[in-house]
Amino acid sequence: MRDMFFNGMTINVEGTEESYHTLNDWGLYVSNTDYIKEPKQYTKYIEIPGRNGLLDVSEVVAGRQIYTSRQIEVELSGIREKKNWDSVMSNFRNKINGKVCRIIFDNDRAHYWRGRITIKDFSSSLKVGTFKIDIPNADPYKYELFSSTEPWLWDPFNFETGIITYIGAITVSGSETVTLPHGHMPTCPDFVVSNKTSSTLTVTYGSETFELSTGSNKIPSIYVGGDDDVELTFTGSAIVEIVYRSGSL
Repeated sequence: MRDMFFNGMTINVEGTEESYHTLNDWGLYVSNTDYIKEPKQYTKYIEIPGRNGLLDVSEVVAGRQIYTSRQIEVELSGIREKKNWDSVMSNFRNKINGKVCRIIFDNDRAHYWRGRITIKDFSSSLKVGTFKIDIPNADPYKYELFSSTEPWLWDPFNFETGIITYIGAITVSGSETVTLPHGHMPTCPDFVVSNKTSSTLTVTYGSETFELSTGSNKIPSIYVGGDDDVELTFTGSAIVEIVYRSGSL
């Protein structure tokens, strides 16, 4: 019943792996609903003499929409003795202020948001205190909790909106074709090669073929997570892991 009225979030601090839940650990609930702002889209227009209107070249380089960042501004509220709020806020600042964190909201536990946190706008009235956790330049996409090499879990997977990207290690002996599901966030996968016993190992993407070496391989021409499924054909003898993380606006 509590979740119907109170929404919390998990804050994971990158680097230290410290984790806090605003409601369970601190007794603070999210008191605003517009905490995720719209993503900022990269745009570029050129004024050409003699041409009506501006020439839109925003997608010329990448061939698709590019988003730079978005703001996440969460208001937290809770009850403490008024005399204790200053030390409470100092404790919060020591734990998370200025640090790059991953934010997982209780109502969307299959994704996390990422960015550098600033604490601001603290105020208190009697025992009730409020302040904001602001991420002014968060990554524009929210990321799937599990990458393509991490088995997905029933909980917190969303069967209506989620996309299963788990692939696991691929044993290539001769030729092996793999289909990667379409998604929302274009990303360049990392091809991690091990146990290579053939003289050459290649991956074919559309009409292009690229050679892979032992270890990590990133090929800018290959990206997944767009509007269409991606078919890759590996030729040679090795074990290949396709490592990437899906995301959504």
